[in-house]
Amino acid sequence: MYKILIADDEDIIRRGLAGMVSQHPKLEVAALAEDGEIALEQAARTRPDLMLVDINMPFVDGFAFIKEAKQLLPEAEIIIVTGYDDFAFAQKALQLGVADYLLKPIMEEPFFAVLDKAISRLDNRATSRKYINWLTQQLERNRPSLLGDFFRRWLRGSMDQLEIEDRMRYLNIQIPLPYWVTVLHLRNDPTQKASITDWEPELLLYGCDNIVQEVFASYCPVLTFRTEDSALAMISEVLPQERWEELARDLVLPIESHLLVKVELVQRKGESLPDFPEVVEQAMQEYKAHRRYSDMVTEAIRLIDRRWGNSDFSLQAAADALYVTPQYLSRMFHQETGDTFGSYLTGKRMKEAMRLLQNQHLKMYEIAQKTGYSSQHYFSSAFKRALGISPVEYRKNILEQGGGK
Repeated sequence: MYKILIADDEDIIRRGLAGMVSQHPKLEVAALAEDGEIALEQAARTRPDLMLVDINMPFVDGFAFIKEAKQLLPEAEIIIVTGYDDFAFAQKALQLGVADYLLKPIMEEPFFAVLDKAISRLDNRATSRKYINWLTQQLERNRPSLLGDFFRRWLRGSMDQLEIEDRMRYLNIQIPLPYWVTVLHLRNDPTQKASITDWEPELLLYGCDNIVQEVFASYCPVLTFRTEDSALAMISEVLPQERWEELARDLVLPIESHLLVKVELVQRKGESLPDFPEVVEQAMQEYKAHRRYSDMVTEAIRLIDRRWGNSDFSLQAAADALYVTPQYLSRMFHQETGDTFGSYLTGKRMKEAMRLLQNQHLKMYEIAQKTGYSSQHYFSSAFKRALGISPVEYRKNILEQGGGK
């Protein structure tokens, strides 16, 4: 039901309009007013969805009422009632945002036709609001994933500056200047029986992220995202040293006590947004230097680092070289690194592909061969799947930004 306010200085007209409104299944009379001043008071009190207002009222005339009512209830529909002699006034009222008008004497057919049009607009707005609210909820629910995707694409260099700015506006991302990039490094706690490999990687990072959000709330805003190396990166304002040390203690203690791991924080300072990928890369290099894997996974990473350019190299080839089954290697690789063997290998190949694409003299098939792909088609598909754009588009963006050789 929508609420309606009826304002007219003639009692017989007010009661007549109220009687007709009461016949409508989607409307209820919320208030009656005999002048513009009372109408404004009633509108503020009852907050009607629809207002039926005489253009000529004492104390506050129709035009003054419309201006005040529009400020008070911008979403409400206003229909004015006027006589033939005041038709010019009705046209002026329409320019002020009035939805429609009715001419006296009011007949039932045009009266209900005007009401139905107003109700249709109210219904459409209500539907739009529900849809917008649903979209907002979906955006908020998926925000961590969207943030991660945005930052990973930014760090890969697969977006130009305009796209970066558009995404930041869409996701309401505000990075302070200067800023800190802090990478959370987890390792086994030798005093605990539990091990990091006992955790599902996603669950472990999810738990860390929740604690990060809760702790930072008392200090400053923070943005978090998962890196391609399955680490948790944090972006925040630069705090005074004493304040940061206090925050770090408040952050490390609950993670270590609840998740039974040891925490190390790697931090780098950034001064500008164009430097952001480089700042993150510096932090990640130090983060990687801190990580410790089992001998088998360490050797698997060395194999990838040496043989990623060979199109015959695969999980099966690595497992054969290490004398284990592919299933076992895959499981242990994912548990210890938080990444799959295939995505880690693809990451190595894509990094080299992005470097080679800056050389405009190299053909696509040559880049495919150099990065371990047996065909140009397979390379292009893998590149687009990993970075979201084709290698041709990536090269074009690089050249337009003046980064090509």
